[in-house]
Amino acid sequence: MNILLVNPNTFKNPPVIPVGLEYLMTVLEKHGYNADILDLCFENSPIDKLNQKLKESSYDLIAFSLRNIDSAIYFNNEFFLFDVKKLIQCAKIYRIPVILGGSGFSSMPNEILKYLEADYGIIGPGEVIFPRFLKQWQSNQLDKKLFDGWQYGLDTDLIHYRGKKIDYPSYISKEGIIGFETHVGCTNKCPYCIEANTPVYLKKISNIIEELRYLVDSGYTHFHLCDSEFNTNIDYSIEFCKSLIEQKLEMKWALYMKPSPYNEELFRVLHESNAYLITLTVDSDERIQALNNYSYKDLDIIIEYCDKYKIDLAIDLLTGYPNESLESTKKCLKFFENNPPKTVGISFYYRIYKNTALAKLIEEDTNLKKQLISSYSENQDFLFPIFFNQIKQETLENLIAGKELFRIAGIIPGVNYQL
Repeated sequence: MNILLVNPNTFKNPPVIPVGLEYLMTVLEKHGYNADILDLCFENSPIDKLNQKLKESSYDLIAFSLRNIDSAIYFNNEFFLFDVKKLIQCAKIYRIPVILGGSGFSSMPNEILKYLEADYGIIGPGEVIFPRFLKQWQSNQLDKKLFDGWQYGLDTDLIHYRGKKIDYPSYISKEGIIGFETHVGCTNKCPYCIEANTPVYLKKISNIIEELRYLVDSGYTHFHLCDSEFNTNIDYSIEFCKSLIEQKLEMKWALYMKPSPYNEELFRVLHESNAYLITLTVDSDERIQALNNYSYKDLDIIIEYCDKYKIDLAIDLLTGYPNESLESTKKCLKFFENNPPKTVGISFYYRIYKNTALAKLIEEDTNLKKQLISSYSENQDFLFPIFFNQIKQETLENLIAGKELFRIAGIIPGVNYQL
């Protein structure tokens, strides 16, 4: 059986290595399937490249990994599914079944499956569910189109020897960075997030270390963690850092964290493991802070620990949540003025995703619908980008008053490790 794994993501600010497809490649090899990866990121004509590939080789199934539906920011928003749909239509000419997966697909699987007219889809992690799907598909035992990978989690026996199927130098030359995972899932309760309250599955630490050792031995030294939030399980996070320290790998890495849980030891071992940058997701709305078990006191301590252990701290700040007061935004900005991290990127437009708490809140409130940046219909599926906003850009710009500490996310392209 021959399977083609396709990365249709051509967004380049910065370009992102399709680590999920590399992990899936390991899975398919383990189960004895023949698989190729077609990376379209740097192709001038992705459709021509796909068409050429399908003429040259015969495939039984094509899997597309969707990292995002759109660029998820209001300013200069890009909707990606138009181009993905053209690629799937190209595949259909060859009468090859198409299956979808990836974090973007998992955000609204029913809506995306219908819009793209694909055959099947996998929600959440694919390492265990994808081989199960393939066995059922080959034996004509399928009775549905969508398969939930969250029920099965990860294959903790896998070691991923990567970089063989993807042109890493092309990514790195354009400020891309090599990602890796320690777990999937998130226990946070952020009401706007597609990953909130998803099951957490931890990888075997020794296998992650071996994956990183292979990449370092291949000449790569700069990494970024792909976990939603590194510190979901603080004991595990500390154990991972200690293992990294023991191995003395010549690498540096950046990561995402949430404000809780934490302790001083976590920051100490992060520093000793050559973590140089933390991106911390923060809400100015204290109702959401309380949902996720932190307060301004915790933020103050985290900033202190980052200073002590010489780790750059970048804040991803979300403000202007429905029914949040302007005073709440002012309080948060003043806090970071008085306790400055390296940078504070401010988002004040909320991209609405179906099946999130935020979408349900807006669907039930006529007044909130009036603050959407597009017309709302009763059959709204939120597939095409719709944003909630209650703070004017001019108001926010007056509040930050040109201070270098603050930047409005999306106006200037780039991510925190490029700062």
